[in-house]
Amino acid sequence: MPELLSQDTIESRLAGLGDWQYRDSAVHKTWKLKGFLTAVTFANAIAHLANEADHHPDLSVHDYNRLTVRITTHSAGGVTENDLTMAERIESLHRDS
Repeated sequence: MPELLSQDTIESRLAGLGDWQYRDSAVHKTWKLKGFLTAVTFANAIAHLANEADHHPDLSVHDYNRLTVRITTHSAGGVTENDLTMAERIESLHRDS
């Protein structure tokens, strides 16, 4: 089972990722995008990335143009290296789009 990371480690790593936040044993970020289709398209791109990594975040498209991503390792009961790696990959995906 992956090892849980300390809050200091999580917050340090998130500091370099922009608006990602740590709360409720997960890392979260919400994007405000150009419209509903853009939000759904980005959610689908994340879904493909997550499926390849076999590490699946919670995705929520809401308020017409917002996408919220929540990542945690359920089996470990909190945030592991896998979650931060996924957050970094998602952030890179967004920058490249």
